[in-house]
Amino acid sequence: MEMRQLKIFCAVADLGSFTSAALQVNTVQSNVTMRVKELEIELDRELFVRKKSGVVLTAAGETFLGYARRILQLTDESRSALMDTGTPVGLLRLGSMETTAAIRLPQILTKYRESFPSVQLSLQTGTTSELLKAVESYRLDGAFVGGYHQNAALVQEGVFEEELVLVSSHAFTSLATLIEKMPQQTVLVFRTGCFYRSTLENWFYQVGLIPNQIMEMGTLDGILSCVAAGMGVTLLPKAVAESSSLRHSIHCHALPPEFAHISTVFVRRSDSLMTSAMSAFIELAQHQLPVAAVA
Repeated sequence: MEMRQLKIFCAVADLGSFTSAALQVNTVQSNVTMRVKELEIELDRELFVRKKSGVVLTAAGETFLGYARRILQLTDESRSALMDTGTPVGLLRLGSMETTAAIRLPQILTKYRESFPSVQLSLQTGTTSELLKAVESYRLDGAFVGGYHQNAALVQEGVFEEELVLVSSHAFTSLATLIEKMPQQTVLVFRTGCFYRSTLENWFYQVGLIPNQIMEMGTLDGILSCVAAGMGVTLLPKAVAESSSLRHSIHCHALPPEFAHISTVFVRRSDSLMTSAMSAFIELAQHQLPVAAVA
């Protein structure tokens, strides 16, 4: 079993395609097919189900994927440990909710980049659910997510508090009026797995509201533009709404404290090596942002 085989296997598993995996690992499709077949012969298990539209992992493939990622992670960590002289260097793969990336991180990332130019930073945005899975599977070194989560595999450090507000157009000047009209309103949200979306759905349930429809959108700008145009309502951090270029075209409505106040938390795997690059980033983030109270 070779590292190259494991990298190819993980690429196929992530992308669901031999062709896409070949492009990612910079090789030809026939080589990807051959390497995967070699693994299957060595393990005496079929790792993928081949379909016309691509491939999906078998039960054995799902089991092996966790070990393959851990082997690759340990290989990278061993190199980092040997090269770590106390000066931050190497690759640091971070994740963040889109709202946090838009408002909270630019200053931190800029300062980090200026202080540690030898670190290669990458940032992936996604929902809290997606980011947790990426950290758990070693695809990200750490991520900013919404709230604390019951997961013994993760180290979780509160970095700041957000106040969430219901955002509408200026057609609604009070929460009472908005609640009254909610059955006719469209709710604009990120895809399933978004922490803010689940918080909003919990609030709807508590107060017995059923909106007209829920529309998923892919970008923060898209959601705010539609809200400003009167298409519907959304739930976002107050800081995001107030810093938007559309702030004069939207109205923020306060929610009960149990729904309004949430912690943004930085998560990383507890079994991963704490590199100098990661340590420096956490220290900078804690200095730049008001630390959240532990839940």
